Amino acid sequence: MATPAEFSYCWLDVLTQHYRLSQFKQQLPGPVQNWLNDCEWTLMADAGQAKVPLLILRTPGRIQLRNPLLLQLAESVHNSWGPLDFSLFSAESQEPVRVLSQTLVDINRRQ
Repeated sequence: MATPAEFSYCWLDVLTQHYRLSQFKQQLPGPVQNWLNDCEWTLMADAGQAKVPLLILRTPGRIQLRNPLLLQLAESVHNSWGPLDFSLFSAESQEPVRVLSQTLVDINRRQ
């Protein structure tokens, strides 16, 4: 049987990722933070199109590209961090909707 000490490197990775995600989330507006509490999400460095960060987001309901909270998330992230690739999942489909933050920023500015 393995001891906890043998798996300590895994816990360090988990804690490091938790810290990064917490820091990322704290930089977002309050309503977006609250919305993310209702979603499953993670951020992966260099995993998106053209090696930009990839935000994987599973919403509890239908995905709406004009959702004000999604648009605010994209605008905040794009302005602070630069381009981001979104992989959006919903309860309705196993296939994600893929969209770049710039596309969502453009949608937001046209409204």
